[in-house]
Amino acid sequence: MADYPYRLDGELIIVSVKLQSKLNTYNGKFVLDTGSSALIIDHEIAFDLGYSARDGIGFSSVRSVVGKEQGYRLVLESFETLGEKMTAVEVRCHDLKEQGVEGLVGMTFLKQFDWCVHPNRQVISVK
Repeated sequence: MADYPYRLDGELIIVSVKLQSKLNTYNGKFVLDTGSSALIIDHEIAFDLGYSARDGIGFSSVRSVVGKEQGYRLVLESFETLGEKMTAVEVRCHDLKEQGVEGLVGMTFLKQFDWCVHPNRQVISVK
């Protein structure tokens, strides 16, 4: 198992991520969210990568405490975090920055491998 550091923002686990499009790379900090079924990025990050809603492969909706929010889905060249990389990965694009979040690492990514959070050491072990 390899260990990867994370930081806490309140009670949220924040991990470093790398997103790749055909045109650009984006390095950011996303929330590790086991309650999210998908990878979700802020639509401004999609724009920075060279995408718009016109590049979407479909619509997306998520339920939150403020109600049902509409967005769109994209396929990125790659997504990488915790030493693991997925190519041709589908993400959902929604307005997240108002909540102070760039993106969410959800179960579509996390279910690909075994991992364990060690709160006392603030590392995530990945196998």
